[in-house]
Amino acid sequence: MSARNRSCSSSILQACSSSSFTRQPSRVLIVDASPPWWSETCTVLCQALEDFFFLASSLAGPVRVPLLSVFAISVQLECLLPFVQVKGNLTRLLSCVEELRSLPQEGCVRQRGALLKQAVLDSLQQFKQYMCHTAHGDINSNCVEVTVLTCQSGQIVLKQLEQGLKNSDLMSLRRLLVVHITLQQSLSDRSLACSLETPSSEDDQEGRRTYLVITYS
Repeated sequence: MSARNRSCSSSILQACSSSSFTRQPSRVLIVDASPPWWSETCTVLCQALEDFFFLASSLAGPVRVPLLSVFAISVQLECLLPFVQVKGNLTRLLSCVEELRSLPQEGCVRQRGALLKQAVLDSLQQFKQYMCHTAHGDINSNCVEVTVLTCQSGQIVLKQLEQGLKNSDLMSLRRLLVVHITLQQSLSDRSLACSLETPSSEDDQEGRRTYLVITYS
């Protein structure tokens, strides 16, 4: 291959890579911090989020995560972080993690399914308002990817959300991912196992709803 062809190929690959990053959807993270599971997962999950925020906010090059919003379900639904640009916003991101750590680890949560549904709808409405009233510059994607972190059965949570959201306006929802976190009871079996499954529901013809199982000790 000639030097000119190599140069052209490199330019095309760079342009494609940059374009793919700028088309990345905004992200919503919904953390199911409801007792009693939150007492078991709080430390590990908050540390993982902190590490991710350190990395995502400081990476050079194109923006990987254009916008992020964080909701938490504890004894009530809370928006811990309205939509912000991830890059260069480390202080606000770490403040959000500290708020997660401070959530109560005891208590009773009623109508968790209704709170999850409301969190998804609130996040979509918040995104629409952000895009309408904010100069969003390089944010080219007009859709949102919602991730739910929970210690409940991923299948059950996904079915609850499908049922609750079936008559809602989800045009801006690109994907709904439920991450089911389970705990290894045996300390001698320290392993991380992941499985990804997509429901075969007729309501999911576009393949937008998925759940992931993560097991750790």
